[in-house]
Amino acid sequence: MTDIASTARRIWKSAQLYIGFYRDPEGKMRKAPHVWPPRNGKATIHPDAREQETFVVVKSAEGDTDQDIQIKLRPDMIVLRRDDRTAWEGVKIDRSTVSVKVGDLSIRINHDGSITREDGDSTTWVEADGSVLKKTEFVEAAMSGDGTELKRRTPDNVAAITRGGVLSKDR
Repeated sequence: MTDIASTARRIWKSAQLYIGFYRDPEGKMRKAPHVWPPRNGKATIHPDAREQETFVVVKSAEGDTDQDIQIKLRPDMIVLRRDDRTAWEGVKIDRSTVSVKVGDLSIRINHDGSITREDGDSTTWVEADGSVLKKTEFVEAAMSGDGTELKRRTPDNVAAITRGGVLSKDR
């Protein structure tokens, strides 16, 4: 048995598939969707989530509804969401990107393996080749994918370490 398997604990206890209908039988929009579990456990994913939504509710083993997860199934994406502000709150998966929301932080993994991390004060990009760019209100910094070149730009100064030497110049 691996260390991971021996230390695993139960986090979720059950899952239920639901369909939410946003229109009544006469075609009028409802204020809240009519939600019911399909009898056979199968559901079609409607092309318009404003009309009909298919989702799974995964219940927390601790019974804390903030830990429950909703998995929304849409024709162009899958969305996981929960109300827990102490850990991840949302995950969106589409054809080419996986995005995760953790508090005020957003992380996006693109189809080529590049990553974007955004918070209220800065953005960091890790490109597919491993190069890194960090941008804040006051500085831009970059490192090449192989780690041999570093560059930094501030409103007052430009600095670089390259194979050819070191440069630091006031602007």
